[in-house]
Amino acid sequence: MSERRLAAQTSMKRADTFDIGSPDVGPAVDLATRGQIHDLVVSFYRELIMDDNLGPVFSEVAEVDWSHHIPLLIDYWCRVLLGDPSYQGAILDAHRRMHDLQAFTAENFDRWYALWIITIDHTWSGPLAEKAKAHAARIAASLARQLPRIAWEPTQLQTGTRGAKGDTD
Repeated sequence: MSERRLAAQTSMKRADTFDIGSPDVGPAVDLATRGQIHDLVVSFYRELIMDDNLGPVFSEVAEVDWSHHIPLLIDYWCRVLLGDPSYQGAILDAHRRMHDLQAFTAENFDRWYALWIITIDHTWSGPLAEKAKAHAARIAASLARQLPRIAWEPTQLQTGTRGAKGDTD
């Protein structure tokens, strides 16, 4: 088993044990409203800042101002998923500043994507939830290619479907 695959498997199993802060609400619903996207973004970043791998990158290295950043992220995902024109940022520029402070690694991208997938699969299901997962994979691959100049793609373990979290080949 490759080192990256083993790390991803360990990361997925560890990530699957946390409480993402949103109660299961019965049958999963899709990410069809700004409120649902708000809940996704807040749940995801709540876990991210507590994560051993990513928390220090965002909190200590980049010193992210969450009161400013969270509304931008909600606007971004509303643009991606709902076509809302509110977001006017530049994703590459913001991440380039972080990368210049501390270079991103494949493990950072693996963990970020694993947390994103688990957060979505915990509560949401449907075409927009799947679109959010696919778009996040494209973001991570693009940032990996442009910043640390590495070829990144989600491992098979990270692309599972709802109900299959933690399953292996």
